[in-house]
Amino acid sequence: MMELIFSNIPPVRLPNRSMSTAFEDMLHGADSLQIASGYISTDALVELKRIVEMNKKSYLELIIGMHAFDGFTRSQYEATKYLDDYLISENIGEVKVSTVFRFHGKIYSFIKKKKPFAGILGSSNLNSVFDNQNTYETDILLKEPKIVSELHGFLSDLSEKACTPFNKLEIKNFIESKNVLLEEHEGVEKAGREELLKARSSLAGVSFKIPIKSDDAPHSNLNVYFGKGRENKKGLIKPRHWYEVELIVPKEITSKPAYPKAGYPKTESIITVYTDDGWKFKCKISGQNSKNFRSADDLKILGRWIKGRLENSGALKIGQPVTPAVLSKYGRDNFELVGTKDPTVWLLNFGI
Repeated sequence: MMELIFSNIPPVRLPNRSMSTAFEDMLHGADSLQIASGYISTDALVELKRIVEMNKKSYLELIIGMHAFDGFTRSQYEATKYLDDYLISENIGEVKVSTVFRFHGKIYSFIKKKKPFAGILGSSNLNSVFDNQNTYETDILLKEPKIVSELHGFLSDLSEKACTPFNKLEIKNFIESKNVLLEEHEGVEKAGREELLKARSSLAGVSFKIPIKSDDAPHSNLNVYFGKGRENKKGLIKPRHWYEVELIVPKEITSKPAYPKAGYPKTESIITVYTDDGWKFKCKISGQNSKNFRSADDLKILGRWIKGRLENSGALKIGQPVTPAVLSKYGRDNFELVGTKDPTVWLLNFGI
């Protein structure tokens, strides 16, 4: 049995399952997983760890195909170590890295009682499973026993003959990067020099320091990831995204006349923001007393901007809650919202 899987991004919408849906459906019936992915992302690894933990899967082996040759960013390395340490400490698997050759394949093998029953083969890297992508991917879901067994056997050969356990690798040099988490992210632009200068030269003389709450909101604000997660109809728990954030702004700030209010055009306000490091995206003001401050359409955009800065500074480790100590190490516990003469355009500053 074979089933085609498509991203289903408009305008090419088809009735087929998406990769994330197919993965969740197969994962529900599996107790073990083998995955090989050419490339990985920080947030995909953090969420994979959480899925194994929350759904009590008994085994996971992850093979990373390209990074031994192309390099790891420090954030990718920390996320890989975070997952690998957990799997080894619980005796339920490990992470391996292809070191004999570049492996660009993307293979997912689903196992029940030591017997593979399904596999996915195609173009989707691991991040396609957990995140909405603007790249169209195509995959095949396989259930024919002979092919599924062959695919599983190939992964075992790849693991044994071409890979090195991650914890045996000595990685000392990292790809130098600033906050690249927003690059090519849907709904985010790198602001042009002229429009940045225009926004920065038209200040209205108002600004607000938006506090970043931590200990008093252990499962919300910047720590949504540590919440309960979402359970689907089949009982599979899907964790909240590592970069998902929902900021609550105190009433003493939102009640000030110049603060952007929810209410236009309907129950929310959409503003355009320019960040101090040159990004442009939209944020949404909503809720009672205009208390909610979030990135519009995708809650991860604001989270990637804030938590990415904390990670790159070394203040926040992957899988660690944002605490007063983390914010103190970074150097500030708020970001500044600065108004311009256009009430729909604001500046965000999280610099130190």
